[in-house]
Amino acid sequence: MNSIIAKLVFALACFVAPLLARGAEVPPGTVLNKANIDAMLGETLEGKTIRSLLTDHMAWMIRNHGFEMKLDASRPIEVDPRWVEASKRNASTVTFDPKTRTPLGWKGGLPFPNIGPGDPHAGDKVAFNTRYGLLEGHSLGQLYIPVYLIDLGKGIERVQNWIVMRVHMTGRVGATHPILGDGTQLARIVTVLTYPQDIRGIGFFSIRYHDSGRMDDKWVYVSQMRRTRRVSGGGWMDPLGGGTDAIQEDLNVWDAPPTWYPSVKLIRKRWLLAVAHAAQPVDETKKRTPAEMLQMDVQNAPHFNSRNGWEPREVYEVEVTPAPEHPYGRRMVYIDAQVFQAYHSEIYDKKGEFWKIVIYERAPITAVDGFKGFSVLQGRFIDFKRRHATVWASNYVMNDPKINENTVSVEALEREAGR
Repeated sequence: MNSIIAKLVFALACFVAPLLARGAEVPPGTVLNKANIDAMLGETLEGKTIRSLLTDHMAWMIRNHGFEMKLDASRPIEVDPRWVEASKRNASTVTFDPKTRTPLGWKGGLPFPNIGPGDPHAGDKVAFNTRYGLLEGHSLGQLYIPVYLIDLGKGIERVQNWIVMRVHMTGRVGATHPILGDGTQLARIVTVLTYPQDIRGIGFFSIRYHDSGRMDDKWVYVSQMRRTRRVSGGGWMDPLGGGTDAIQEDLNVWDAPPTWYPSVKLIRKRWLLAVAHAAQPVDETKKRTPAEMLQMDVQNAPHFNSRNGWEPREVYEVEVTPAPEHPYGRRMVYIDAQVFQAYHSEIYDKKGEFWKIVIYERAPITAVDGFKGFSVLQGRFIDFKRRHATVWASNYVMNDPKINENTVSVEALEREAGR
């Protein structure tokens, strides 16, 4: 009898010990900050330790740069059933060409809904799911984007305003016309800087193609000359301009085809704290004042903290190795394992030293036409070498019929930039 009791006690101890080692469960609403991070690393949120939900550099930001995270309970992300069905069909119809590192036969949804363990092409497949997933809708309008340039020591330096419009030409799940044009184009994008006066009228129009070996077609509006000129499509690795802390590839966390890189490697699946249910980000009645930024505290140091809640999300951790001519040496990207949008990227220089971080905050969005999508509402680019940050936010309009292949064009660039 004693031996049976001893075995029961031992079994119970084996069960309880890991739970005690993990620490107490943290209640939603707890703010993770410099004062409590070391005490909380062993505590849990939904059974996962705080330590496991942070990258090393997220923890470093909390300890050294005033970064704070309001912890929140995770919530399901409901997406459009038509998108889910399109993705399911691709499991048997889309193939991967290892020679070109591209999907074949994709028409909409995730090209690779099932990525198995040990797949040698998993990194490229995750990246193409991110590129082609299109839960952001077949058109988007961000017609007022407040952009705050931040000196990490002094605070707000400058406020800018931008306009972005994009229309997807193929893979348009839920649209009346799933393909526009001849099917060779993936997307058209117009970006215009509208404020202040010294940058007003700077604008870009680009066409991105399905053929990932083909560079974007790109036009720039030169406000001083009031004319448009075509430029090299290789500018995806150039600075975004306007004094921001991003190169063009950094938009949407990582916005370039995987085939433009020698290597895109899937490291693992893991859990990460991310903002997946961001609230309305901008009060447009308070333009160009800190009060317009409803969910980003630009007024108080470190001027890039979010008021949104950070919840556990399962992500793919991907390592991207650029070509030698690229300004970056390496980047890590963290991509949602359900909806395949990136929340977070950590960037290293050629010496392997940590340089920049990009963090986006996303949310489910119901489009004008009722499509249930998911997209970004605000974000930040932080350059720790420069000690500078760019933070932005925008109310997002999805699938507005006024944003289409005719209104996202060179003519639209000239019209918007020339106002």
